[in-house]
Amino acid sequence: MSKLTRRALPLLLICTAHLLGLLALAYGLGSSPPTPPQAVISAGVLPPQPLPVVAPPSEPTPAPPKPQQRPTPPKPAPLPPSKNAPPAPDAITAPAAEPQPVQPEVARAEAPPAPPAPPAPPAVVPPRSDAAHLNNPAPAYPTLSRKLGEQGRVLLSIYVLADGTVGEIKLKQSSGFSRLDEVALSTVKRWKFVPARQGDNAIAYWYVQPLNFSLNAG
Repeated sequence: MSKLTRRALPLLLICTAHLLGLLALAYGLGSSPPTPPQAVISAGVLPPQPLPVVAPPSEPTPAPPKPQQRPTPPKPAPLPPSKNAPPAPDAITAPAAEPQPVQPEVARAEAPPAPPAPPAPPAVVPPRSDAAHLNNPAPAYPTLSRKLGEQGRVLLSIYVLADGTVGEIKLKQSSGFSRLDEVALSTVKRWKFVPARQGDNAIAYWYVQPLNFSLNAG
C-alpha cells in the first residue's frame, strides 16, 4: 500500500464516525416517542342531591374602638413673685396694721356665783267694802230720779289707803244721769274699806266699786 493511502485512512475513519453521529442525531430528532394507550373514563350523571342549609356562624360584632384620651399637659407651676416686680394694676394693697401696745395680762378672777333669784312677791288681795263690820250705808235713791224713772249703773275708781279710808275717788263710768252719779260719789267717799293686802302687809290700792240704781230693787 502506498504512503498516501496510509495517511488518508485515519482521516477517512474520523469523517465516517462523524457522519454516523450526525445521522443518529438527525434520526432521534425526527422520530417521536411511542404514545402510551389512554385509559377510557366513563362517567354517569347522578340526580342532584339537596344540600343541607348550614347557617353561617355569627361573628361577634367588634366593639367600637375607644377614643384615645390625650393626656392633659401638667400646668406650669406659678413662679414666685419677684421682689423687684411691679404690683399688678388690679392688686389691692392693704394698709399696714399699726402695732398694738402689748398690755400685761391681768389674772382673771373667778366670777362669783350668781345669787339665787328672789322669791316671787305674794299675790295682792284687793280691798273689800261689803264686810259686815264696816256698816257702809247704801246710796239714797233721789226722789226726783224715781219720779222721772232714772236708773243705771255707776263705776267709781277709788284709791283705798292702807288704813282703809278713801284717799281719792273718780267717776269711771256714768249712769247717764248726773243726780245718780253725784249721790254715788258723795256716799262712797265716806265709806270704810278692808285695805288691800300683799302677804301680811296692808297696801294702798286702786279699786273699782260698782253701784246699781234700779227702780225694781226691793
